[in-house]
Amino acid sequence: MRDTLPREVGQAIHILRRLRGLSMQEFAERAQLSATYLRQVERGERDLGIGALGLIAQGLQCEPRLLLPGDGRSPVASVVAELFDQAQETLQNAILFLLMEPDDSTRKQAMLALAGEEAERSRLAAPPRSRPPERAASGRTPSSSRRSGK
Repeated sequence: MRDTLPREVGQAIHILRRLRGLSMQEFAERAQLSATYLRQVERGERDLGIGALGLIAQGLQCEPRLLLPGDGRSPVASVVAELFDQAQETLQNAILFLLMEPDDSTRKQAMLALAGEEAERSRLAAPPRSRPPERAASGRTPSSSRRSGK
């Protein structure tokens, strides 16, 4: 069990970070730990101390116990179960349908296709997150060319 513990905890941290929509850099800033250290933790290459576990949980806005196995479920299952419990009932029903419906069901395939289209529309409609402005061919940012009237 000792060999699998760092991998299980790292996997739970990785999944929760992704579910929270945090980049590694954002996560490192919130947790007040280096991104290099957190990458190693997520890959299960580093053991955690209690203090680091507390900082990681703080950065993920969760309780440290969610990142540790202990109730017979993997840490990932605990994290997913908590997020499922917090979801709206309609979303819970949709998730249960997808889990229970056979993979070859045409209804399931149609739902997955719609979900994929919706995710793509949302991704295209969302503004980019904290990226530097793109440079135009003239070397100016789009906003600087608007200010100068060109």
